[in-house]
Parts: sequence; structure tokens; C-alpha cells
Amino acid sequence: MTEDRKVIVSIADEELSSIPAVVSALEEAGLTVDAVLEPIGTVTGSIGSGDVAALQDVPGVRDVELQRDVDTR
Repeated sequence: MTEDRKVIVSIADEELSSIPAVVSALEEAGLTVDAVLEPIGTVTGSIGSGDVAALQDVPGVRDVELQRDVDTR
């Protein structure tokens, strides 16, 4: 079993009007969506670590980044 990774997906500017369709495609690729931030064209969620690269191939995706925890103490 692969560990789930938290990711931040950036939607391409030319696809901002189609965010619901891009989100559906991300879910089909295996993403469990946590939040859709339409005003900034960003989707957050989690996916198995072995499947992260597949998100980059979803039409409308500009970039996929692994979410990092930052200690601000």
C-alpha cells in the first residue's frame, strides 16, 4: 500500500472557466479533493504517492506540488 501525499494543484489560466471539469478529471485520476480555491485556480487534496505524477497529465493542470509542513515556531 502506498502512502497518501498531500498535493497542491495549480490550474492553467486558460482553464479557469472550466475548473469543475478539471476537478472531475483530477478525481478520476485518483485525487481525493480537500478544497477547490476557484479565485486563485488551486485545488488541494491527497493521492497515493505512486500516482502523483499522473496528475500532471490531466488536461488543464499547470503544476502539481507536494504540500510541505512548515514549523513556524
